[in-house]
Amino acid sequence: MLLEIGTPEALAVDIETINWWDQAAEKVSLIQLAFRDQSRKGGTRVVIIDALAGMDLEPLRGLLESSLFPKVIHNASFDASKLARHYNIHISPIHDTMLAARRSGERRWSLKALVATQLGISLDKREQRGDWSRRPLLVEQLNYAALDASCTLELYEIQSQRGLRGDYSVKRRSGATPAQLPLEPLEIDLLAHSTAILGIVVELSGRYSPEQLSASVGSDRVGLAGWIVDRMIGTESDIEESVARQEIARLCSDGLIVLNTTRRLEATERGTQQWKGRQ
Repeated sequence: MLLEIGTPEALAVDIETINWWDQAAEKVSLIQLAFRDQSRKGGTRVVIIDALAGMDLEPLRGLLESSLFPKVIHNASFDASKLARHYNIHISPIHDTMLAARRSGERRWSLKALVATQLGISLDKREQRGDWSRRPLLVEQLNYAALDASCTLELYEIQSQRGLRGDYSVKRRSGATPAQLPLEPLEIDLLAHSTAILGIVVELSGRYSPEQLSASVGSDRVGLAGWIVDRMIGTESDIEESVARQEIARLCSDGLIVLNTTRRLEATERGTQQWKGRQ
């Protein structure tokens, strides 16, 4: 199937991961590729690759590193850095639909918010919290994965028509193993984002799994967790779910929060002190 993609005008790339809060245990579960099918006018095709099936993913390198067409990713600092870390595939050139939205002045730049305003589609993000290690995957999971990729491609086409820039480059770090590679830095000030997430774990210790927490800080946030996020970043701004995942992983890596035996997040003493010091 990869050979049948050829040279598209643009290729949307999305991934699903498991154990993303732990760099040593993290794995890529799925890789989704969306492109316009030249044999069907206006049609979009999505290729879903099972990254846990043990297949050789080397044929992806030529496709994803090709300079002939843009690769479109929503929050490339998450997806592109994971492919670089685990497979040494350095995607280029990249158009990041999240960055393009931010640079244009959008206040809500999560994929769900942009798809709703730009495409008129309401994305059901419940499967984002699903078990991506299960096999076979549920039909709902496959539909979710395919729709995210195809909507990202459509967002790119709108942004391209508007002349919005979403260029992003993955930093190459030679000589390091995947577990040694640091988290890819984002092009945004994450002080407020990370502090909000830390505060939620401190104030609601043991309530959230990593998946639940990353989903709870988006545009649909409610309760005390929502109040903390609104207070830190404002009511008119979003925390993109993949950004939340990066920050949760970073807080775990820095020893400010930990996963307990019931797979719920708890703050360490140092994390609690850091949050209290900001009050």
